[in-house]
Amino acid sequence: MANKIAFALVFSLVLVLSISSVVGTTDSTFDQGMQQFAKSASSKAKSASNAASDAMEDAKDATKSWADWVKDKFD
Repeated sequence: MANKIAFALVFSLVLVLSISSVVGTTDSTFDQGMQQFAKSASSKAKSASNAASDAMEDAKDATKSWADWVKDKFD
């Protein structure tokens, strides 16, 4: 889920940047808005990446716990 959100944010950033290059606007407020959007997208992508990493670690811990339990039952 987090990867989908990060992909959507990056894709929208690329889409907006490509549109702005075609339109060729040089408005400084637009540039500032795009910089803020890029910072926000980067922050959200890092957050999503951290959340996915944490979920993966939790899954590893849970799997190890169950594996240990089954191993103990057969010993």
